[in-house]
Amino acid sequence: MVKCLWPLLVLVSLTALLDCSAASPTKNVTSFIVKSDILFRFATTKISSTILNLDNKKQKLGFLVTMPKAAYVVGYNVVVGKRRYRGKIVKRDTAGQGNQAGQSSGQTTRQTPRDTNAFEVSIKVPASKAATFTLTYQQMLQRRNGFYEYEIFINPGQVVPDFHIDVGIQENRPLTFVRTPALRTDDLLTSRFDEFGKMRLNKLAIINRTGPTMASVQYKPSASQQGDAGISATFVLQYDMKHGNKGGDVVTIDNFFAHFIVTDYSTSTVPKDIIFVLDKSGSMKGDKITQLKAAMDIILADILPQDRVNIIDFSYGASRWKSSLVKAEQNQIQQAKSYVNSIAAVGGTNINDALLAALSDLTGQGNKERVSMIFFLTDGEPTEGEQDPDVITQNVANANDGTVSIYCLGFGKGADFSLLKTLCAQNDGFTKEIVEDSDAVEQVSGLYKEISVVSIKDLRINYDDKTVDKSTLTQTSFPVVFNGSEISIYGRLQEGSKTVKYEITGSGGEGALDISAEVSGAGTEAVKPGVVERMWAFKTITEKLSEKDKYAPTDNKTMELLEDVFIKSLKYEIVTPLTTMVVDLPDEGVIEIKEASQADDFYEFSIYNFTLPPTPMTTTSASTIPMNVSSSTPYERSGTVSVHVQAYIVATSIISLFLLTLTILEPCFQI
Repeated sequence: MVKCLWPLLVLVSLTALLDCSAASPTKNVTSFIVKSDILFRFATTKISSTILNLDNKKQKLGFLVTMPKAAYVVGYNVVVGKRRYRGKIVKRDTAGQGNQAGQSSGQTTRQTPRDTNAFEVSIKVPASKAATFTLTYQQMLQRRNGFYEYEIFINPGQVVPDFHIDVGIQENRPLTFVRTPALRTDDLLTSRFDEFGKMRLNKLAIINRTGPTMASVQYKPSASQQGDAGISATFVLQYDMKHGNKGGDVVTIDNFFAHFIVTDYSTSTVPKDIIFVLDKSGSMKGDKITQLKAAMDIILADILPQDRVNIIDFSYGASRWKSSLVKAEQNQIQQAKSYVNSIAAVGGTNINDALLAALSDLTGQGNKERVSMIFFLTDGEPTEGEQDPDVITQNVANANDGTVSIYCLGFGKGADFSLLKTLCAQNDGFTKEIVEDSDAVEQVSGLYKEISVVSIKDLRINYDDKTVDKSTLTQTSFPVVFNGSEISIYGRLQEGSKTVKYEITGSGGEGALDISAEVSGAGTEAVKPGVVERMWAFKTITEKLSEKDKYAPTDNKTMELLEDVFIKSLKYEIVTPLTTMVVDLPDEGVIEIKEASQADDFYEFSIYNFTLPPTPMTTTSASTIPMNVSSSTPYERSGTVSVHVQAYIVATSIISLFLLTLTILEPCFQI
């Protein structure tokens, strides 16, 4: 009898272990469906997910969507049972009385990928019922390095029975290529290419060319193709189209126009003078300074022979590699690499002196054929010399004669991004956060690649006020245009005008640029109304939110810019820092929905108290854009599939346990 005791004890332990490991989950994601339309570089993305409450009581179910930082939420609804609850856009401070979604709902905030925002909401769902969440956001795709890139962030947290992504593309010119690189994960960027340097592709994505200017893409992995824990990665789509018209292409719909200009046609590029201003303070010690040196090794190797270069490194003060700019000849580049490799991280952070030293070398050159720029990298706040951010920005403004662009890289969360954003906004550059990660080298060198080749300088587009309402135009002058990029301008036509008349001037590698044209929009017959107007609203909001960084928070110009953003946000139903989306749910009241990762960033707008205009506004809804999304809610069918899967798992576990029992108890039956 004792002989059989130990197998019985093992059996009891295994049974308890099985019971714990097979504890029923409290929810099940039964569908994850993405429908996207890209129309003239303007992407509308609708993400729907059905979640089943497996518990025997009502509980909160969470829905999290990660979206690009450049995107804006424009719609939200949830279906519980047979009731659909729609979100609406309201003034942000009036929504503060409601419940806040995300962290306040008890959900754990997840870390989001870089250059993204996270949208999260939780609602109470009855026992054994499902909720279908739908979030719609829109974004303007930017052309970089010769193509447009569209991303969808996937992380349902499990294998999903009904999973598919459908993307439609319609452009105004014939597409030259459409491709879907391999899913991007947290691995190094180098994993995107095979051992021969060829881009890895997503073999499960199906691309159909439905016409010269149109394409559709479908990605529908089976349960087994999603892996054991489901997909946690980024779906990527890249494409480009035929360019070549030096005057650009114009699309007109209703009374609005979009003007797209690509300057890649020139074989000659504009030479540049560039100074790298590098932080070598004590906080850069370790991985940061090592990664900076590796990135600079790549960057210096890519500098064109026609360019001139210098390096300024700073801590307590600023030090120059050379006394003045030198030609990027091979021997000078090798010396520059050696100099960077010799830099030691020690001391404080004297941002003021470093930038002023660089500007003194670049301003007053008197060479209109060259572009001047500063590539500035720091990981901290000013701690040496002048430390007041307002004084620093004023000193830089006084020292810059309007000819030098400043591009700022903030290495890690310790950088003073408020200061960097102001510096770049006032000096025709942009700011980028470099995430402290294993691929920081690729982040730094990749950003330089975007600005490494200048195709046009001082590009200006002058529109005839007889055809275009100039007061509605987005940005029309561009100090620097980079190769592989695209310029887009939007505005309203004059009443009765059917054409857009304009003149383009600038300076390229082949000399002066001077183009005059009068064109009418083309290829708009199959497009629903309101699309270009919405694109104009998006571009206007984005530019004005960026332009506000030039001014103090209480400056009258800041107030003017943000008031216009506020009015357009409400009119076009767009969630911006001045507005929010709320949904009224039974038993929960009004819930405020906002980007979880931006929740702490909205405080700076709390000082503004804008009011609605006195006259009612006509709303142009996001629904005017063709989505081709079925309004049906598949949660009942998906829920049934989920129950079948669970039954199969339970039955398999019981059979396995029975066979294990016979094996363990076999000694008890031996004589």
